[in-house]
Amino acid sequence: MVERKIGQAHLSRRAVVYLRQSTAHQVESNRESTIRQYALAERARELGWDQSLIQILDGDLGKSGQSTTGRADFHQLMAAVGLGEVGAVLALEASRFSRSQADWHKLIDICALTDTLVIDHDGIYNPNDFNDRVLLGFKGTWSHTELHGMRLRLQGAKLNKAKKGELRCTPPTGYVYDPDGLLVLDPDESVVAAIRLVFEQFQLLRTAFKVMRYFAQNQIPFPRRTWRPGESGTLRWGPTNLSRILAILHNPTYTGTYVYGRRRTTSVIQSGEIASHRTTARPPEEWIVTIRDAHPAYLSWQQYQDNEAQLTRNLGNQIVEGRSGSARVGAALLQGLLICGQCGRRMSPRYHGNGGKRVTYQCDQRRSQDGLHGICWSVPGASIEEAIISHLFAVLTESNLDIQFGSPRPPPTRNAKKC
Repeated sequence: MVERKIGQAHLSRRAVVYLRQSTAHQVESNRESTIRQYALAERARELGWDQSLIQILDGDLGKSGQSTTGRADFHQLMAAVGLGEVGAVLALEASRFSRSQADWHKLIDICALTDTLVIDHDGIYNPNDFNDRVLLGFKGTWSHTELHGMRLRLQGAKLNKAKKGELRCTPPTGYVYDPDGLLVLDPDESVVAAIRLVFEQFQLLRTAFKVMRYFAQNQIPFPRRTWRPGESGTLRWGPTNLSRILAILHNPTYTGTYVYGRRRTTSVIQSGEIASHRTTARPPEEWIVTIRDAHPAYLSWQQYQDNEAQLTRNLGNQIVEGRSGSARVGAALLQGLLICGQCGRRMSPRYHGNGGKRVTYQCDQRRSQDGLHGICWSVPGASIEEAIISHLFAVLTESNLDIQFGSPRPPPTRNAKKC
């Protein structure tokens, strides 16, 4: 059987051994699995491949197989197989190549086109053989099912603890866990005072930016506890910024409410692949777990809702990162569209002159750090708008419009009435 599947054409090309483990912790703790994967190179030699034609790809150790994102060695493997440079690909089992059925079947399809064998610890498979192809398909499906089962078990246990309010997460600044595992106010009174000051100043100033600037102008340090391994709970003081102030104002934990599932994560597809994951906030009515009066509070639930309403009203006067940057009131042509060449954030328009006839686009990223620095970058609106308009009309030729909207209407006849 082996002699019939492995031909001279396969032995004349490379045998690529692909290694992968999902996390760095697995690589460190499950050394036996790593050793077994490296041993596949010896198996390739025993099957007839010359040592010079055996290649080991181990750059994806410590990377998840749920997608191909960040797995440079897997992309290298796919490219080599597609070019017909590989006689066989070896891995401990199908899950090492991929946990995604789409990626697995893509690999098998390319192997079939280039007559590349697939070898794991169970056997040797020819993707062009019907029975082998069915078995490879089952292995890919089983790998995906196994991942789904693990996720269900882990998420189910996690959700069950959350429903009882017992799932412990990193506490926000101003809270710590006591020896019994209960969330309590920080024992350092200066930390508690700093958090209370944020809410008090927001009641007075009504914007998160002004609260941040209040701390900066008065040189009031802000606390942060570090929960990394080795320095769990270490307290540090330093300047605050706008994102930290907003995080505190938006966090319902400060109302004494235990909340789980405030955010959802969705995949972002680019060029047919999962390029990244986007995290967005759920509205309160969609939070998975909400338990009121679960721990001491800094403010009431009604105050929290009032703060959220005020923050929402404040959004009308600024461009928010992550939103579409839709046009608002004002004559600026490119509002919400320009990107700062210094930091990559959105630029917002500022109006000058009599009646605000002149516009300047500027980026406030540097100023948003502490409220004391100047703007990041600015550009006069007239010059850049003229350049965009001239470029736009250069593109929108009559022929292009015909393509976009169909053939032009026939000219009116002599007897046609003017409207």
